[in-house]
Amino acid sequence: MFKKKYMAILAAAVCLLNLSACSDEKKSSDGSSFSVGENGLTEIITPEEGSQEYELGSYRVSEKGTKLYYDSEQVPDELMLALESYFMSFQDKDFAAYKNSLAFDYAERYEEYLQKDYSYGLDNSFDIQCGNIRDSMKCEITGEYDASEIDDYSGDFTITRVKADLPELAEGETIEDRTKEFFSYLDKIFEMDYYEYIKEQADDIKYLTFYIIAKGEDGEEHRIISGVDIVFAEKDGKYYTFG
Repeated sequence: MFKKKYMAILAAAVCLLNLSACSDEKKSSDGSSFSVGENGLTEIITPEEGSQEYELGSYRVSEKGTKLYYDSEQVPDELMLALESYFMSFQDKDFAAYKNSLAFDYAERYEEYLQKDYSYGLDNSFDIQCGNIRDSMKCEITGEYDASEIDDYSGDFTITRVKADLPELAEGETIEDRTKEFFSYLDKIFEMDYYEYIKEQADDIKYLTFYIIAKGEDGEEHRIISGVDIVFAEKDGKYYTFG
């Protein structure tokens, strides 16, 4: 389990040997050096026992410098990178990257819904999400609950760690049950069985629970998203989400 706050980790060299087709050496979010393979990831790195990072577990580093915590037997590498890219779009306020992360015709359908019911578009919805995450960071930094009262910070952040797991299910519950429930809202607002539509379009559907750790303007890491569920649809080896 991640600690909510802790001092920045001392830089440590993690340049990997025996990687074929390595890229040039890069720097991770904590300033340590690393090299990635053709898949855009390092090999698994296990922190030294007794170190500040040991209890967080093993991880890989992406070419963007983010430490990614996941079980590759349950969460494919490409899916983890898609999750990272999706939230990088909020970090960078990159609306084009955000739209590229969305599944099939979701953007068009959700745009139509927003215009009809709220009189604004997907770009405004994206801006709201960017603001909500920054509000979370401001509250984490200050310990306050109302971000509107916090003027000392913008809430800008740099993602340093992403953790993803399969969801914990209730007794008798299945992934299919949980996924159908996730889509029930979209079924309603799109006025169709959107879940069945996506199942027909996708090669696979993945359901995850994730955590986002980011460095704030105070120079410390904070958990800004904790235990939230997300669904990805796979098509031709690429993963796309809804939201």
